[in-house]
Amino acid sequence: MKQKLTYLCTLAALLTATACTHDDAPAPGGTTEGTASAAFHIQTRADGTGIGQNQHAYLYLAERLPQLPDDEKLYCDKRYNVGNGAYLIENLTAQWYKMAFICLPEGVEAPEPAESNHEFNDYVIDYSPVLINQDAQNPNKKDLAIYRQVIDRWLLPDETLREDVTLTRITGQLVLDMGILKDQFPGTVSNITVNLGKMPQKVYLHDNVDEYPDDAIMTNSLSYSFDISQETWESNDHFRVYLDLLPYDLTDATVKVKHEDETEDGATIEFPLVSGTHGSDVNTAQIEIKANTRTTVYFRGMEDTEFEVRYAGFDNLSIDVDGDDWNGWN
Repeated sequence: MKQKLTYLCTLAALLTATACTHDDAPAPGGTTEGTASAAFHIQTRADGTGIGQNQHAYLYLAERLPQLPDDEKLYCDKRYNVGNGAYLIENLTAQWYKMAFICLPEGVEAPEPAESNHEFNDYVIDYSPVLINQDAQNPNKKDLAIYRQVIDRWLLPDETLREDVTLTRITGQLVLDMGILKDQFPGTVSNITVNLGKMPQKVYLHDNVDEYPDDAIMTNSLSYSFDISQETWESNDHFRVYLDLLPYDLTDATVKVKHEDETEDGATIEFPLVSGTHGSDVNTAQIEIKANTRTTVYFRGMEDTEFEVRYAGFDNLSIDVDGDDWNGWN
């Protein structure tokens, strides 16, 4: 009788330990019998009821496979076009999944699962079509941001997971404010060129790009050139440039201003694009492009190497806080 009682106590302890196992800890190839489904409604900061105009949303489904012993490896051969932001997936194996939701502007292609490589961590989004073709002088342009959210979920057999998913902007914006040109320069300005140096043009699909900037892939340098018309020169409006960019630190960026002087060809002044304090030649710092942040750079007739820089959540009032007044130009 004593031996039987000991056996029952041991069995009860094992069952209790099993019940306390963390249900988010994936085991490679861990599945349960039956099929599952998932229903999602996704939204971005650009539109509280869905996805913004001129944006396209996708869902990637990644899983662990028993034949892949490396716990860091994730197999992903499933990509779904989410359409208007509501999507139902049925007949899925009941198991653990990593789900990556992305929302991309027009012109940026969602990476397709390759025939030979289905490694989730290798998928890359190419942002260069936006970087090359964006209308940098039009503040009312289309929403050019990349939005993303990555979650881990268990799908249970014969059940439907229902969830609202809010995506976060992982790109930032640089606003270069040169002020009223005729008040800044003695001669008529004919051209302004912004050279941002070597900058990232691609970003990994997986998460953590905001915490680990190395996830943004550095490629070639880009320059943006703006011819200044007589109308622009005589205007009392500020000359501003708006650029949507992936997160990175400006290290070799410059602004070149070509204006009239006594020479036949005119003169070009080059300003290193760094932040500083007026009257100081040592208090300078790199300018950062941050995810979900607008970086505004002001030139106010300061020293040649100095710009005033403000980081704000699109409301110019606070740092790194997503505001309500920049909602993807909607």
